[in-house]
Amino acid sequence: MAKMMFGTPEWFDAFMNRLKADEKYRESAKNFEGSLIFRCLAEPGVHPLLENDLCFWFDPFHGDVRAWKALAPGETADATWEITASYKNWKAAAKGELDVKKAVLLTRQIKVKGKVTALLKHLSAATRTIGVLSEMTDEFQFPDEAPA
Repeated sequence: MAKMMFGTPEWFDAFMNRLKADEKYRESAKNFEGSLIFRCLAEPGVHPLLENDLCFWFDPFHGDVRAWKALAPGETADATWEITASYKNWKAAAKGELDVKKAVLLTRQIKVKGKVTALLKHLSAATRTIGVLSEMTDEFQFPDEAPA
């Protein structure tokens, strides 16, 4: 069976469904609300999927994820926060090789648009979100690792 590709709507649906079902996330996010966009910056020439920015909107609410959507190139959505990083940094975060808190606060490898202090109040929920993604890496492949 072929693995899902990171950055596809299929992958994002699987990620959000896994997040919704994760008890540790539900507990850590029980007081969290505010929509987010994850933006993975384009990396032209690496893989056709990365020719444009990849954007994913979701609406966590008190331990649940009420709605989510993979945004088409150029499509926008209202969000409390937009979290942007290069493909390389999203990949490193997903693999557990990049400390997300340091990447936001110290190295700026991940940029946050919106009130960072409000987001940091829910650091455990953010950390668990990336943790769920990391636990899924055997179920998907990254575009630059896909067979030609």
